[in-house]
Amino acid sequence: MTLVTLSEVAEVLSGAGFPTEYQGHSDGDVPFAKVGDISKAKRREGVTISSADHYVSFEVCKKLNAKIFPAETIVFAKIGEAIRNGNKVMVARPMIFDNNVMGLVPRKDKIFPRYLYRYVDSLDFFSLANSTTVPSIRKTDMEALQVWLPPLQEQKRIAGILDQADELRRKRQRALDRLNQLGQAIFIEMFGDPTNNPKGWSVAQLGEIVSAGDRINYGVVQPGDEVESGVPLIRVGDLLKPFIDPSHVKHIDPAIERNYGRSRLIGDEILIGCVGSIGTVALAHAGLKGANIARAVARVPLDHSKVDRRFLTAMIRSPLVQRYFTAETRVVAQPTLNIGLIVAAPILLPPLDLQRAFSQKLDAIEPIWTALGSGIIACDKLFASLQHRAFHGELSSSSLKEATA
Repeated sequence: MTLVTLSEVAEVLSGAGFPTEYQGHSDGDVPFAKVGDISKAKRREGVTISSADHYVSFEVCKKLNAKIFPAETIVFAKIGEAIRNGNKVMVARPMIFDNNVMGLVPRKDKIFPRYLYRYVDSLDFFSLANSTTVPSIRKTDMEALQVWLPPLQEQKRIAGILDQADELRRKRQRALDRLNQLGQAIFIEMFGDPTNNPKGWSVAQLGEIVSAGDRINYGVVQPGDEVESGVPLIRVGDLLKPFIDPSHVKHIDPAIERNYGRSRLIGDEILIGCVGSIGTVALAHAGLKGANIARAVARVPLDHSKVDRRFLTAMIRSPLVQRYFTAETRVVAQPTLNIGLIVAAPILLPPLDLQRAFSQKLDAIEPIWTALGSGIIACDKLFASLQHRAFHGELSSSSLKEATA
C-alpha cells in the first residue's frame, strides 16, 4: 500500500451560496442540496444521494456561478455539528450543493470512486475541523489528508467486500424502520392524524407538560477531548441509534461536566436533536442516569401524570411536529432549533389512560424491536472492524464469509 495525499487522487470542491429567492422549487434541471438533504439520503439510500428538497435551472446555476458536482463525487458537511454526525454519501447524478458542503471528485485513473468513499467514510472528519466556536474543515487540510492507496484491482476488491457488509446491516435497519412505521400506524389508528386532529383532542405546548420545577434545556457547549474514564455525553448522532449504549458514546472530563448539572440525565427524559438532525427523538433510559447531553441535544423532563413517554415520542415523530420544527428552524451554518421553539411545539393530549394503552400495544412489538436494534449494533461493530482491517492490509477474500457466518 502506498500513502498519498488526497489532492493527488481527488479534486476538493466547495458548494455555492443559495439565496432564498431561488429556494422553494420542487422541480428543475439540477437538484440543489443542503446538509439536511445529505442526512436524509444517508438514512434513506445509505450510500448515494440523487434528489433534494430544492431544484434550480441551468440558467440559475450560471447566475450563482455554482460548480456542478459530477456523479460519484463524495459529499459531506464541512461546518458545524453536522461534521460530527459523519454523514457521507456519493452523488448519483449531477447536483449542486450549498456552501456548507464539501465534495471530493475522484481522479478515476488513480482511485476507484467507491474505494475512496469507503476510505473517507471510515474517518472521523471532526478531528480535521478547527476548534473555533463553529467548527469547520478547511480545503487545504482536506487536500493534505493522507490516503492508503493499494493497486486499482485491490481497491475494487476491498470496496466490494465493504459494500456487501454494509448492505447486510442496512437490511436490518430497513426492517427496524418498517417496525417504527408500524408504531406510527398504531398511533394514527388510535388518535387520528395530529395535523387534522379529527378526534378533537386538547392541544398543549410541549413546555406545559414538563415536570414541575424543571425545564427543557441544552447541554454541554464545549465538551473538550475524549476522556476515557469520563462522563458519558449524548450527542445528536447517538439519537439515531436503536439504543444508546453509554459505553459507546463520547466521554468528557468530569470537571467540564460539573458545570452542567442542569442537563444531567435522570434516565426517564425524552431527548430531541436541535442542531443538524433536528427533530430526531430518543428515549433516555436507566443506564444513562448520570450522563449528560451536548449543546445540540435538548433534554425534555416530563410530568408523567400528564403524558406517557412513548406516546409523546410518537407525537414528536408525527408530521405535525416535524413540519413545525422544519418551518421554525433557523439556518445559519446548519439547521438549528432553539429552546423557545421546542417549548412551543404543539402536542395533542388524549386522556392518559389512552396514551398508556398505546404504550401497551407497543409492548407487543418491543421484543422484535430490541432484537433488531441489538443486531444493528452488532453489525455496526462488525462493519467498523472490517473497515479497520481493510485499510490496514488485513482484509482477506474470506473475511466477509467469516464475518457473516
